[in-house]
Amino acid sequence: TLYKLYFELYRAMEHAVIEKANAIALSEEQKAKLNKYKIQARKDNEVFLRQHPEVSCLISDFLHEVLLKRPEQVVEFASQHFTQPEIRTRINSQIQEEKKTTATLR
Repeated sequence: TLYKLYFELYRAMEHAVIEKANAIALSEEQKAKLNKYKIQARKDNEVFLRQHPEVSCLISDFLHEVLLKRPEQVVEFASQHFTQPEIRTRINSQIQEEKKTTATLR
């Protein structure tokens, strides 16, 4: 899905930034602390995203609309997209559909 693509892109960017920081003269102790922090941050982020399926639905919904409509002013489009009165209903419907699909696959 689009969410998975976004998440992989986020991870790749996060990895690149952290690796660049590692390249700067860090002590072994600092590198160990940084790696421990990275692992914990990823765990915390995954737990949060599992507890809040609406995040992935919001991201997928937005990316779908952006790629479909290809607006010139993406920031303006985003502000309009996320302030639509019906967005809550649409996202809740998507969450329910995903739950049905997951239940069917089990």
